[in-house]
Amino acid sequence: MVYPYYKELQNFVPTMNDGNFGLWYNKFIPIKDFDSCKTSDDRGNENNAVSYYYEKYNRMQKDTISELLNKKHQDQVDVCAALSSRYESIVFKAQLEGPLITGIGETHPHEISMVFDYNLGIPYIPASGIKGIVRFAHTLELLFDENGTFTDKFVEEENGHEIINEENNLTFIPQLFGSQTAKGSVIFLDAYSEKVPELHIDIMNPHYSDYYGDDTYRTPPADYLNPVPLKFLTVAKDTVFIFRALVDNKIAGLVDKVKTAFKKALTEEGVGSKTAVGYGTFEICDSEDTKVTEKMTPQKEEPKPIDKFISAIKILNPSDAGPIGSIIDQALKILETDAEKRQFALAVKEHMGKGFKKSKAKNKLERFL
Repeated sequence: MVYPYYKELQNFVPTMNDGNFGLWYNKFIPIKDFDSCKTSDDRGNENNAVSYYYEKYNRMQKDTISELLNKKHQDQVDVCAALSSRYESIVFKAQLEGPLITGIGETHPHEISMVFDYNLGIPYIPASGIKGIVRFAHTLELLFDENGTFTDKFVEEENGHEIINEENNLTFIPQLFGSQTAKGSVIFLDAYSEKVPELHIDIMNPHYSDYYGDDTYRTPPADYLNPVPLKFLTVAKDTVFIFRALVDNKIAGLVDKVKTAFKKALTEEGVGSKTAVGYGTFEICDSEDTKVTEKMTPQKEEPKPIDKFISAIKILNPSDAGPIGSIIDQALKILETDAEKRQFALAVKEHMGKGFKKSKAKNKLERFL
């Protein structure tokens, strides 16, 4: 077993039992040897690599990750609140009905990977993937009328193939998701689990790898070929995720269309890989209108100009005459009352200490002291 990076990290990584698991998983995992470059556990056992990752993830989950995840959700709530004058927020809280495979195609030494949030180090669902499945679900809806009967209303023929013209405004695809010439009216946010998610070890068992992998001589697929079990990590069943999107409220009817497509995407089409066999499907937790109402936190009050100028002074070195002089000039132009100017002058005097008496700042502020 080897750690393929420089010596200082080789000594540190084996004892890394807290921090960002995503960083460890993508940068610091051990390999069996330099000849095969196959992933392994910390003893060089390549068959135990995924179990090793699973145990490492469980060891590295600390209270700080939960706090950061709560902060992430709060940040998203605040974004929705800040844009509420123009965008209506849609929030779905949904529970996994089966395991979730997210980021299976990510580049990784192990054959089957997973995508982790860059800062939190936990699995998440990127906004780009959510937009893709919601768009797909909306497009499928165009093929059926209100009674569930197939319709070719939006189907056109192109080069001998039947397609849906996604540039047609009547489909609402350009308005919702954008086109080559215009941006869409929906902002999708990354989806995170409500709590730090548990992982699950799953397995796929391809039976005919020799047949699919041999380019020079096709080995006929039959029972004499050996199956090759492949373990991989998934997000555990029953994990609850929170999905958020913002819809421009200037165009009537878009909100309902997004809700319908979003619900269909989560409950019928599924998220991530292997959805055809039940992975990545969700059950909406709220059974009434599929929307979870969030309490929006009030926006922080904008600091007053006097506070901004005092803060700007305090972060400077007292000997930085030039920057301090520039801030003083700006403050005297913007501050409106003599009381504020006196408060500012006292703050500058206190910050500069003994150097204030011999500085140009004293000449500028003396009449307010």
